[in-house]
Amino acid sequence: MSQSSQLIKKKKSLLLNVLKLYKNYAYNVESAIQSFQEADDLFKDMAKIDTQLSDSEKETFRKTYKDTWEAVIQKHKEMMSMIKVENTLLKNQMTQVNKKNQVIHNYMDKNESMFLDRQA
Repeated sequence: MSQSSQLIKKKKSLLLNVLKLYKNYAYNVESAIQSFQEADDLFKDMAKIDTQLSDSEKETFRKTYKDTWEAVIQKHKEMMSMIKVENTLLKNQMTQVNKKNQVIHNYMDKNESMFLDRQA
């Protein structure tokens, strides 16, 4: 087996591992972030392999595994959308907490209690 065919086989394995990572994440932010970090290492390895392949070999690989690349991109978009939704929900919750804290702070600043002191 030639060196380029071994490299292509290795790159295929890396690409399939990325797809597997993306398909098997646990549908929460932490899992998505962990998958992105692990996939980043795999993408770096693929980039190293690309430096050793000719342009025609890279183009052939791209065409051959186009469907796999599209599946990876689609899962990546889904995970990013889920993270954006979670981020928006978290921001809304923080806004509500800040409003509550602001109401309490404003009430305490007035130094006028609405409640009667029973001992008075």
